[in-house]
Amino acid sequence: MNIHAKRIKDLQQMLKRDKLDAIVVTRTLDVGFLTGYYMDDYMLLVSRSAAWAFVSQMLLEDFKAKVPFVEPVVYGGAIEEAVLETRKKARLGKTVFDPEYETYNRGTFWRRNGFAELGGLVGSLRAIKEGEEVEDLRKSCRIAARAFGVIKPRVKTGRTELSVYRELEDIMQSMGAKGPSFNLIIGFGPHSALPHHVTSERRLRNNETVLIDYGCVYNNYCSDITRTWFHGRPGEEFRKVYSIVAASQKAGLAKVKAGVNSRAVDKACRDVISDAGYGQYFIHGTGHGIGLEIHEFPRVNTRADVTLRAGMAVTVEPGIYLPGRFGVRIEDSVLVTRTGREILTKTA
Repeated sequence: MNIHAKRIKDLQQMLKRDKLDAIVVTRTLDVGFLTGYYMDDYMLLVSRSAAWAFVSQMLLEDFKAKVPFVEPVVYGGAIEEAVLETRKKARLGKTVFDPEYETYNRGTFWRRNGFAELGGLVGSLRAIKEGEEVEDLRKSCRIAARAFGVIKPRVKTGRTELSVYRELEDIMQSMGAKGPSFNLIIGFGPHSALPHHVTSERRLRNNETVLIDYGCVYNNYCSDITRTWFHGRPGEEFRKVYSIVAASQKAGLAKVKAGVNSRAVDKACRDVISDAGYGQYFIHGTGHGIGLEIHEFPRVNTRADVTLRAGMAVTVEPGIYLPGRFGVRIEDSVLVTRTGREILTKTA
């Protein structure tokens, strides 16, 4: 069975499980995930036994050729009205929508017409990677990992953060990436102590920290990786902090496997850093899911309560940040497997 047709079937099984009659899916990433057809300005209505795509006349022939397992409905006026008409003809009862991804006006329209709010159905499907999407994710991560080997020796005294940013983007695209998966973070010296530093024109000096947090998109799938090193001769404190973060990440990676709560991965990382006396300087969660988006379900932090399952992909990225001095973060993208984990962003 076509992987996308299978996803529609999986969603229909969820509707039956939750005693729902239908769901309207409007978000481009989600309708693309379900159909394989990534295009703006169309949406899906999925019932327990059928699926309709509401498309413009302009998209009709292309959609029919690429998505034969979903019935197209051409809309001429408001797309929402076409959804309502189809729902009425199919005599569908309890129909839900995800409020997180709706505009205020469209959400109001659905509610006014008897739709109920329910988030997370498609998101939970997206959390488990299978088939060709696993290979796309691997490829995205391999490109990012290979790019590190190219860019690191080119980061020299006098280069600006922005120049490294631009070259790193170019390197990944030359390797087959569509583009970056987020605004890359290149931090020199004290900028490395800012987890969400905005890359600037600051120039690299001798004997200071370099942190690069980056990733790319390949066939819609995102990678995420962070590497930190010292440009020059590292002092005792940098070596100490780096070794603590490396040990923390190693402990977290060892926890990643099916059946483990994602909060336990965070705890494994956090305990190493806290026991070393740097707990107050680990100021973010340990990781997040990756896939069609750079941040998606599941989360890996102190509040998470998600059991990891084979096929989930997450980051493990502990860090220590000493304000005004330097920061160290080490991050890898990891696939949960049936027997443990696969580190997708290995670098030499």
